[in-house]
Amino acid sequence: MTRLAAVAASVAVLAASPAATTGPVTSVGPTTATVSGSVNPNGSATSWDVEYGTSTAYGSHTSSKSAGSGTSAVAISASLTGLRAGTTYHYRVVATNSAGTARGADGILTTSAAPQATTGSASSVTSTTATLNGTVDPSGRATTWYFEYGTSTSYGTRTPAKDAGSGTSTISVSAAVTGLKSGVTYHFRLVASSDAGTSRGSDHTFFPAAPPGVTTKTASSIRDTTATLNAAVNPTGQSTTAYFEYGTTTSYGAKSATKSLGSGRSATSFGIGIGGLAPGTTYHYRVVATNAIGTNAGADLTFTTTGPPGVSGTAATAVTSATATLNASLDAHGYATSWYFEYGPTTAYGVRTATQSQSSSAGSHTVSVPIGGLNAGTAYHFRLVATNSAGTTHGPDTVFTTAGPAVSVSASTRVVVLRRAVTLRGHVASGRPNESVAVFSRRFGAGSFVQIATVLTDAAGNWSLAVRPVIATTYESSWNGSTSTTVTVGVRPAVTIRALARHRIATHVAGARSFRGRIVQLQRRRADGSWRTIGRRRLGSGSAAVFTPSLRRGRSTLRIAFSVSQAGGGYLGGFSRAITVRR
Repeated sequence: MTRLAAVAASVAVLAASPAATTGPVTSVGPTTATVSGSVNPNGSATSWDVEYGTSTAYGSHTSSKSAGSGTSAVAISASLTGLRAGTTYHYRVVATNSAGTARGADGILTTSAAPQATTGSASSVTSTTATLNGTVDPSGRATTWYFEYGTSTSYGTRTPAKDAGSGTSTISVSAAVTGLKSGVTYHFRLVASSDAGTSRGSDHTFFPAAPPGVTTKTASSIRDTTATLNAAVNPTGQSTTAYFEYGTTTSYGAKSATKSLGSGRSATSFGIGIGGLAPGTTYHYRVVATNAIGTNAGADLTFTTTGPPGVSGTAATAVTSATATLNASLDAHGYATSWYFEYGPTTAYGVRTATQSQSSSAGSHTVSVPIGGLNAGTAYHFRLVATNSAGTTHGPDTVFTTAGPAVSVSASTRVVVLRRAVTLRGHVASGRPNESVAVFSRRFGAGSFVQIATVLTDAAGNWSLAVRPVIATTYESSWNGSTSTTVTVGVRPAVTIRALARHRIATHVAGARSFRGRIVQLQRRRADGSWRTIGRRRLGSGSAAVFTPSLRRGRSTLRIAFSVSQAGGGYLGGFSRAITVRR
């Protein structure tokens, strides 16, 4: 190198632009945040600041500070102020010297938000008490909450403040209030506060007087077509009437006669008879009671009229690759009953268990039978069949699947560069060692699978095989007459790059076929890390090409890009490694 060239190179180094790196957020509050980063002056006097704003247009920046004129990275930290609570901001480090300006990558932070308060409904309302309910999201700040309540939206009374913690998810809160006036509408709302602000829930109301208290009780005197429905109702001091809803679903559809229960303050038990029911049928029912304050419905209960056997709750348990236990609930409905399960791979079943007996005792009883000899990874249908003197009932068809699949296949990676190794792995349902597994492949464009290997399982029934696909290839495995699902490995062409004399760049693209005539791109990396295409060439014979790019003085980082559209069927796009050249 001549002395003049050495001086020019030295000046180029001294005149290098600074480097700016955006670092992480070190602290954040409702209106402030502290961010970090680093600046390398690269030998020139350098100043820096931090740009920030609610978009990548930024719009605000911190005061400018000096990073000195050293040649190594200097850690920096800046405080952002005047932020809005609960808002997402973008930020980046910007460094400037006489050679230019560098901008770090975009960073994101979110300031702390005020807590969220949501007023719920009042519960457990009586003539003088109620429980006020709601939810609070502390939004990550130490938060307290209370309810305001009163006979107008001025409220006037509040519950004691309580701690909601500083979590980032919604929690349920409630407070009991007493000393209320019956017959007066009360307003209430939830209030939550933290250093990020105060949130007030919407206004809700409640009326401190209770509708009837209701309890649905067990039905009695059940016959084939009749039953007596029972309940207990507390009129809570108001004139109250009650009836039962009933039917074969929770939509009910039928009503009993209505009964007057007076205006007492304690629970009164009563029953109402119903008829016209279907034998051997399960009915839903509940009590419904009404007074001047409102209407309450009791819990849903069921009863089953006598008749043919009742079957429900069919399920398979303890399912393995070859065995299972079949279960169901059987109600004999007052008659001695025989039963069995039938099962098979279709709803034609084809196999049945031995017939067994069930006593005539009332109520449902669980019946179970273990079965074996099943195929791994196979769906089976089954149902319970029960017979008594009133008739035969076929339970619902239920499906279970034995453990499996019988054999599986997966790949250590789903995308690979030409001739790089991929490990295929799998498992056989037996879990035994030394089982023979056939491995098949189908290259892109091929019509069928071909066997490429036979492997043996290890002590746990696992197998593996290393393959080196040269084009997109689909694999499957076979064992004991069963075939696995498939897995496809995509392939990128092998793209090379090398520097030649006189600033020329050579490339070669390798695949299972020639890429002659296809276009490759020479790309240069920009200062911000992105790549810019500076040349295009068609591949010649041997799928090779040479570029003679016009490069700027100094160092350039280059690579070759080969797009998926140029690679064609069976290949993904690819890139060469990056190289650095000097002009």
